[in-house]
Amino acid sequence: MAPTQDTLVLKVVDGKRKFESMRWGLVPFWAKNVKSADMYSMINAKAEEITEKRSYKGAFEKRRCIIPMSGFFEWKKEENKNKKPFCIHLKNEPIMSLAGIWESWTSKDEKELVSSYSIITTEANTLMQSIHTRMPVILDRNNETEWLDPENTDIKQIKQLLKPCPSEWLEAYEISTLVNSPRNNRAEVLQFV
Repeated sequence: MAPTQDTLVLKVVDGKRKFESMRWGLVPFWAKNVKSADMYSMINAKAEEITEKRSYKGAFEKRRCIIPMSGFFEWKKEENKNKKPFCIHLKNEPIMSLAGIWESWTSKDEKELVSSYSIITTEANTLMQSIHTRMPVILDRNNETEWLDPENTDIKQIKQLLKPCPSEWLEAYEISTLVNSPRNNRAEVLQFV
């Protein structure tokens, strides 16, 4: 998946878990249009700032979601300025649950409705530090219900879930630079280098 593409997101609607296709890249309620929101690159929300930023605060308090995925990509900067892509995934489970927030945006003429989300990031754990300074928040399965519950308004308690997962959960390996283009959506992208 790449920013601005639609992906499946898990959220709670009327007390029930529901998958919905949403756009990756939050379109905040105050945006004039979707294109102007893209200028702010709201694909990720920093955990440390999530209760301070007007774009994220309301969503964090009431509209939390889970983005299920098999892994994610990150690029390691080398001394020669090149970037090496890596695939990071869970060692013992096929799907990880990334913490996210979502928003519904409606145009002023009410002809356009966009559901969108941001992935929440945090500081890197030990494994990730060798690749990048940040990583997505990967929720423990035991915390998923608490995270998704829109009735849970204990912001301090919820914010404690926004931490790096243990390094032991993850594996990382270098992959092909084919990943650098979203057009290369094929299996060869994930091959070891």
